[in-house]
Amino acid sequence: MNRDFIVKHWYASMYEKFENQTQDVEFLSKVLSEQSGNQSLNILEVACGGGRICVPLAKAGHTVTGFDADEHMLLRCYRRMAGLPNIHCYQAEAATSEWGLGFDVVIMAGNILINIENDMNYKEAQLTFIKNAAASLRTGGHLYLDFDLHYNPAAVFSSLKESRYFEETDELGTTGHIVSYGSVYDPITQVCSGTGHSELTTNSGEKLIISKRWYKHIPTQAQVYNWLAEAGFSIERTYQNFTDEPMPEPIGEATHRAIIWAQKI
Repeated sequence: MNRDFIVKHWYASMYEKFENQTQDVEFLSKVLSEQSGNQSLNILEVACGGGRICVPLAKAGHTVTGFDADEHMLLRCYRRMAGLPNIHCYQAEAATSEWGLGFDVVIMAGNILINIENDMNYKEAQLTFIKNAAASLRTGGHLYLDFDLHYNPAAVFSSLKESRYFEETDELGTTGHIVSYGSVYDPITQVCSGTGHSELTTNSGEKLIISKRWYKHIPTQAQVYNWLAEAGFSIERTYQNFTDEPMPEPIGEATHRAIIWAQKI
């Protein structure tokens, strides 16, 4: 096995092990049920990963399509979806691929809007994702968008404190953890950038250190609303923090997770 395989396999295993919350999935299922009148829907999930969201939707009776760029995450999704005839997942890059046509609902959940990985300008990529969602929906179809939205991004993203996470061993015996050195938020560009590295030891004793520098564009509420309007969406409902409470305009200090239900017009 090569270095790249070992690193990606370990990360996919750790992500599935530690990112296993269900609150967002339960809330999404509730919104879909309420907004569709309990009808079965033709759903597309963008960046479906290991199937944490799309597989429960298929089990609930929806017809589900998902795609993700990471083959190691997809292998985990394939295991979860075994025996379900109403789900299809495949490998694709969200920013450069066509997403298909005629869906009732496109789901951009799991904070994907703030976790895009590609070589495009980050802000342009965020708008591209929203436009691609519109192109994939039938007229009258809906976008479910779930993302981090903070009253004061500088207070959340500007911290140079060192931390560790994902300390565990995967199925291949690779042991490791990720070290983060924090991040800095620029209020002018709205870009948050940070650095860190993974420290891994394979089951044969080989030690690997993989450095990573990353950045994200943190959009404002107004920017996201403008992107949706530009792509041809009309916002029908908003929610905050996975509750029925609507998002205020402008957002307040209590808002940290925004959920938007928007119709393609």
